[in-house]
Amino acid sequence: MRSASQSDLSNALLAISQSLADRTQLAQTLDAVLSAARQMTFAKHGIVYVLDQTGQALIPSIVHHSEQALSAHPWPALSFDRASQTDPFSYAIQNGEVVLINELYQYNGYDCETIYESEQALGVKSSNLLAWPLVDDSKKTIGLLALLDLSIIDNESALSAFCQMAANSIRQAVWLENYGHMIKDLSADNAALIRENQQLKQRKQSHYSGPIAESEQMLDVLRRLEKVLTLPVDVLLRGETGTGKEVIAKYIHQNSNRANEPLIVQNCAAIPEQLLESELFGHKKGAFTGADKDKIGLFEAAHGGTLFLDEIGDMPLLLQAKLLRVLQERRVRPVGANKEIEVDVRVVAATHCHLMDKIQKGEFRADLFYRLNVFPITLPPLRERHADILPLAEHFVKHSANNLGLPAAPGLSAKVQSQLMAYTYPGNVRELKNIIERALLLSDFETINQIELGEVPEEPTISQVSSEPEPITAQVKEIEPIISEVDDASRSLKQAVSDYERTVIIDCLNTTNWQMKRTAEQLSLPLSTLNHKMKKYDISIPK
Repeated sequence: MRSASQSDLSNALLAISQSLADRTQLAQTLDAVLSAARQMTFAKHGIVYVLDQTGQALIPSIVHHSEQALSAHPWPALSFDRASQTDPFSYAIQNGEVVLINELYQYNGYDCETIYESEQALGVKSSNLLAWPLVDDSKKTIGLLALLDLSIIDNESALSAFCQMAANSIRQAVWLENYGHMIKDLSADNAALIRENQQLKQRKQSHYSGPIAESEQMLDVLRRLEKVLTLPVDVLLRGETGTGKEVIAKYIHQNSNRANEPLIVQNCAAIPEQLLESELFGHKKGAFTGADKDKIGLFEAAHGGTLFLDEIGDMPLLLQAKLLRVLQERRVRPVGANKEIEVDVRVVAATHCHLMDKIQKGEFRADLFYRLNVFPITLPPLRERHADILPLAEHFVKHSANNLGLPAAPGLSAKVQSQLMAYTYPGNVRELKNIIERALLLSDFETINQIELGEVPEEPTISQVSSEPEPITAQVKEIEPIISEVDDASRSLKQAVSDYERTVIIDCLNTTNWQMKRTAEQLSLPLSTLNHKMKKYDISIPK
């Protein structure tokens, strides 16, 4: 058997140490280790076993057969709970000793049956075997180097130094392999926390217009959006009217890598069909009557940024086909033009419709739906996200107070907070915003003590009201005992409410001897609101 010279070993060790220093990925490191070991020992075949994360088994992580690295091979894992002291690989690991078998296929005191079977499957019959435990600087066993059909080297210390160096390199590569993704996740979490902190700071400002997310439902939405904020992926926003789809579209844009580019918003239901195509794609001068100059379309205007298409479900079928082509090709052709324009636009579409129903009715193209539905986001209605109601209300109070130039935002009384939490909000966040703005205007600008929730139905009868399982508003719930005593079933609920409110005001005025300020305080009303209601119900101070 041929031996490697001392000069060859020194040069090999230098080259190996430089090579391993550049390796960070586990597969590359293992391949480099086995290639170098075979070069040093002139081995035809080899295996590097690596300890798995449980520490209970060795996995054949790289196998060289002649000059090829095998992805599929017959070498089995070595499980410690089934290990035998007579197996050469298991013996080397468990005892920390090098095993050298010169005549592999003759009796040598070891049970080599597994080795024979693996070599038979590969069609080889090695003359000898070397099994060398890979132990790092901290005396921890990392794996096992197995070499077959090798020329024994004279300088055992050189091979020992190499195996220790290899163990250290494998340990580092394994660590990076196992924990590298954790580092990436932590970095992503850190970035998310930074964004969340920025959002919380912004929310304290009166001009903040981003999403308010205290409920688990909305936090789930934001967590889902985190996956694609910086990716070139179109998004479909689904949800009832007023759930805040435009707010989310702006949030996507502002937290993407397109934040410094334009955000263009277009409601597809707000423009007639004959004008929408020109609005989206632009037109050339003379393309149609009235086209007296070139017009840049919204896709071209949003180049590099984001285009938000609201109410996509109401887009005409003809334009749906053209939109599909733009989404696929990222090229637009203005009306009357003979050349296409390349556009780099992220599309965020939104709809309150059930698009699958529209597809079945022939009102929406299935291919466009599947193109848009790559990453759908469903916004929950406000009635399902109770934890957001009061934070949203407080945000709208601050926003409205700032618009009115008030020095400070009024607070919400406990009664108003209770009413806000009990309401079902058929108009969702948009309705809550309107309720708060109206309540602020009716307040004394110091405390909001009353709110008007929704519209009272015009002509429900007493029997209809009593048959409803749930009250229509908080006010209806308060006056139900009074209404149930009314004999005339034809009287309207609205009139009954008005009569009751007028009676309460007069009774309170009599109690306070018609002192307006005390009456307003007892009724928790601003003085201006009391005066308004007295005029409404024709209540005048007795002479």
